[in-house]
Parts: sequence; C-alpha cells; structure tokens
Amino acid sequence: MRRSRTRQERLRAGREIQGLFAGGKRVEFRGVKLLYRGNGSTLNRFTVVVARGCGGAVQRNREKRITREAYRSLKDGVPRGNDLLFLVTRFGTPFRERRTAMEALLKRAGLASRAG
Repeated sequence: MRRSRTRQERLRAGREIQGLFAGGKRVEFRGVKLLYRGNGSTLNRFTVVVARGCGGAVQRNREKRITREAYRSLKDGVPRGNDLLFLVTRFGTPFRERRTAMEALLKRAGLASRAG
C-alpha cells in the first residue's frame, strides 16, 4: 500500500468532520483523541485537528505533520472502511510518543488488527 495519502483518503468536508464530532465513537490516550465511524467505502479517510491553545500556525502545523507521519506508519494495519479524526490536545510531543499513543488508540477502538 502507498505510504502517502491519496486524495480519496483525505477527510476534508466540514460537514463530515462535524458529523464525526457529533456522532462518532471516541477514545482518548495521552493527549490524543480518536473519533471514528464507518464510512461504507473500501478506504479509510483521515484528518488531524489541533485543539485550541496550541500556539501559532508554526506549532499547529508541526503537530499536524507529526500526527500525519505517525498515521502513515500505522495505516497499513487499520481495517478499511472508516473515517478517522485525530484530535491533538497535548502539544510538543515527540514523534515516537505520538505514534505510540495513536497505536494505543487504534487498539482501544478495535481498529488495529495488524498495526505496529
């Protein structure tokens, strides 16, 4: 599978993101929340949201970059057909710690059959 995200794997529509906040299942671990639900397709769609209070745009974008890279390393183990939103609430976390937290979230959500 491709490591990079294709256009089809991006969750971008505001109404879909709001739908995840309103009706998605949630799990939380070490400053990262995962909101998820099935999407009825053969792909996972994914987005990152950074909570308020992160700081300026540079820090917000860094948090998003780290989270996207951690997801890339885990995405092959996630069963297809889900919309995933990672909400970052703890800032300044190194890549390895973020990846570990995200892997734990996927396991708690029952979405990590082969992650790791």
